[in-house]
Amino acid sequence: MKRICIIIIVIVFAATAFSSYKGVVLAASQSENAIPQSGDLCGGTGGNVQIVSIGNKSFTIKRNDDGSNQIIHLTVQATIETSTGSVSLSDLKAGERVTLVGSPNPDGSFTAYTVVVCSGTQGSVTGQKMQTGQKQSENFNKATAWRSYVNTFTILFVGLIWIGMLMFLRVQKKKNFVYLLFFTIFYIYIVKVLDYTLFQFQSLIVLKHFMPDLMLRGVVAEKRLNLIPLITLRLIDVRTSLLNILLMMPFGFGLPFITNFRMKKIVVIGMCFSIGIEFLQFITGFLANITFRIADINDVIFNTVGVTIGCILFVGFVRNYRHIFRNWKISGNPILRYIAERPQINEQSFSSNKQFR
Repeated sequence: MKRICIIIIVIVFAATAFSSYKGVVLAASQSENAIPQSGDLCGGTGGNVQIVSIGNKSFTIKRNDDGSNQIIHLTVQATIETSTGSVSLSDLKAGERVTLVGSPNPDGSFTAYTVVVCSGTQGSVTGQKMQTGQKQSENFNKATAWRSYVNTFTILFVGLIWIGMLMFLRVQKKKNFVYLLFFTIFYIYIVKVLDYTLFQFQSLIVLKHFMPDLMLRGVVAEKRLNLIPLITLRLIDVRTSLLNILLMMPFGFGLPFITNFRMKKIVVIGMCFSIGIEFLQFITGFLANITFRIADINDVIFNTVGVTIGCILFVGFVRNYRHIFRNWKISGNPILRYIAERPQINEQSFSSNKQFR
């Protein structure tokens, strides 16, 4: 039975880790700019096309291959280039010939990452753009390979740490399987927090070290740090502040299940954990001169509030738990007994109640 429980825990952990770190792949894909995902670098438009009409966020072209019209959508970060520099959508004119870099959509429209106006210097600009597209296509293949390596390595690394810690706790510290179960749950939570705050996006900075041509769209270096508490908060920051509180509530609630620490110590540890995350966000942003997570003192404040609330919930939970089960004999269930015997809550009525023992 114990072996079955261990196998189940391993499967749950592996699934959680995989679902977490596949976010790195998704984030990297979304951060690359103008990388066509097919062999046809012109997205099946037949090369140069002619603009028929222009809308607010899209325009219509006439295809050269069959003479049909096609709607062209632009991504949020799309660029429109001419021989004299970049322009906006409103600067395009009906009748101009353009070359598109992007991909077709199932509904028959086309999404462009880059629009090159071919009027005047059609040959040179188009040739340059085709070379750029080829280079970006090669970078996309490299990025896919590197992301696969990083993804696999991270899962193995996190899994090996977990197995090593379980062996240490079991062999050296003589911890029972109930403790290892609670430890595993808390470990998965910590991995998910690190995944959300660091791995998903800051890991792209590491990926850029191996791929200098990878284009990342993060926050510039000058905006990567905020040391002014609270007064800089705006109304739109309320949601982020609430998420920071919710993010760390399980920390304050879960740590007492694997330690004998009381509230004051748990809050201090949670605050240090939050500071460590913000520090790593700052260091990675400083070294790469770009970041996806701003190191913010407000995050530390609200994270600490979340840890404190989690501790309060833990105290209330254990007290109510003991009250509900005070007339039950739960000594036969090790998990129920483990919860009831948490030493952080000292109640005279509990210590004298032998039904929990």
